[in-house]
Amino acid sequence: MNSTSTSTNKFEQLADLKQKSIIDASVNEFANNGFKNASVNKIVEEAGISKGSLFNYFKSKNLLFDHIYQIALREVKTYLAKVRDESKNDDFFTRFSKIINSGIAFINKHPRLAKIYFRLLNSDDSPHGKVIVQKLHSEAIRYLTQFVETGIERNELRSELNPTTVAFLMESTLNRILQVHYLEIIDTKSELSKIDNNWIDEIVDTLKMGLSK
Repeated sequence: MNSTSTSTNKFEQLADLKQKSIIDASVNEFANNGFKNASVNKIVEEAGISKGSLFNYFKSKNLLFDHIYQIALREVKTYLAKVRDESKNDDFFTRFSKIINSGIAFINKHPRLAKIYFRLLNSDDSPHGKVIVQKLHSEAIRYLTQFVETGIERNELRSELNPTTVAFLMESTLNRILQVHYLEIIDTKSELSKIDNNWIDEIVDTLKMGLSK
């Protein structure tokens, strides 16, 4: 899916401020109520447009949701590409710590997009939810596998390790840490362990004992 398959040319031709108001209203509604319970009426009211106009820009609520997902995916890829490029001279475990902290920074800056993602992860709310989650998982494994392969090449990891298996372990660890952090920022009464740098370092050090050369 890409922007041209989810929105019409009419939306792309709107002024940036108008596009932003529609996107912000949509993100708010999907984050607060999920896909199934999201109200198109509330979206158009908050965005200051008619329902007819919205459906001129997006042919269905499904396509509007897919467009929001594409925006979130581009944001995530920007964060991850920055980590990949800026950490290329660091060792494997330092790089993984930076990936975790980048994920936390993303949630802090985009809590509504994070809320939409975790809704997808933990429910069958969206008609394309499983496909989206599977795609994100596959892309994450592919991204992390590159780090593992580099770590093996640099003799930082044991040579007999399967890069895909290690990437799966990393992705599972990362996803759980980010879930905990997300729950903490929306539920101050959460009994889960608070995310801090010491805890992240301890997790990475534990992995290091099992994976390092």
